[in-house]
Amino acid sequence: MSVQRLVDSLARDSTSRLVAALARRLGAGRIAIAEDAVQHALMQALSSWPFKGVPDKPAAWLATVARNHAIDLLRHEARNVALDDEALPVEPQQPASDGHFDRELNDDELALLFAVCHPALSPEMRVTFALKTVCGLTVPQIASGLLSEPTAIAQRLVRARRQLETAGVAIEAPPPEALPERAESVRTALYLMFNEGYSASSGEALVHPELCVEAVRLARALARHPVTAGPASDALAALLELTAARLATRVGPDGVAQLLEDQPRDRWDGGLITLGLAHLERSAHGAELTVWHLRAEIAALHATAASSADTDWRRIVAIYDHLIERDASPVVRLARAIAVGRADGPAAGLAALPAIESSPYGEAARGVFLSELGRHDEARRHFSAALALARTEPERRLMERRLSAGPPDT
Repeated sequence: MSVQRLVDSLARDSTSRLVAALARRLGAGRIAIAEDAVQHALMQALSSWPFKGVPDKPAAWLATVARNHAIDLLRHEARNVALDDEALPVEPQQPASDGHFDRELNDDELALLFAVCHPALSPEMRVTFALKTVCGLTVPQIASGLLSEPTAIAQRLVRARRQLETAGVAIEAPPPEALPERAESVRTALYLMFNEGYSASSGEALVHPELCVEAVRLARALARHPVTAGPASDALAALLELTAARLATRVGPDGVAQLLEDQPRDRWDGGLITLGLAHLERSAHGAELTVWHLRAEIAALHATAASSADTDWRRIVAIYDHLIERDASPVVRLARAIAVGRADGPAAGLAALPAIESSPYGEAARGVFLSELGRHDEARRHFSAALALARTEPERRLMERRLSAGPPDT
């Protein structure tokens, strides 16, 4: 593997973890320093590894360089903090078993998620700040997930940093009694992180499995922790596991995005489905029905159906009806319309589509329903619109295939 590809891989897989480890130890208001230090380490790797060789432990090398640069930055700013090898360990510590949140999980990212989801911030600020700082998403990616504009997200991040600094919030795991009030923001951040990995908002790739894997890992940790465990966390873990089971079939061997109905179900991950169904069963032991329960049940119906035709679409429509009462976003309304089309036919699906839908998925769904109704010229216009709006290369290829296929022979 070339140095460039290795550093790119480390940037994707390790950046958020390195930032989290540094931020927890640098203290209040110093997340930006942690981010700058890790970016500096990545740039140093690009410049030195081609000539000096790749170290035996690249991630540990990055941690050391980032730590040293953070020390330099703080000294330059005349910050009076103690930073030594014990305070900023390079290698992960082994978990203890005394019941404390950070030691029990020994998970810097999960601890930092709870730290940045601080009551000093509004719920939307908590999620935005968590996605940027801990999950490692870019401003455009966050904007896409939150259905917002990048400029608004950038401004929100600036305000969040200032509020945390003004409040003197320590970047450390909160005490156990503070976890429940922050847990929903953490669950939302993990869900949006997973979504960006499962359906990228831009670029050559449709999926970024590393984001999905990390979100699933953290969701499982959340569901295991004695304070944050419970029906909602189990339901989130179930949702992510059941959806992640389909990752390998999201894109076909020809690089074209594959719709759910076209995916080879024998290639879905049976182990993840089993885990997801177990989490879903545990999530039923509670009195509250959350959005995570509803989404997880939809994912379970897809995961356990032998085919698209055998899927209980009417049940899925009913669940979406409940979900819309809690989340009436365009994404949920579009998903419900697609389910209606599968349950009651393309005319019903077309009628159920949101009146104004300028997303590639909305245009594509309209095109599919029109094509199934034999209105092929109209369908082509919507497939063309979907092609123009497509966010990733596999999606563009799918729309190009739709356009080149033409009407079926009669």
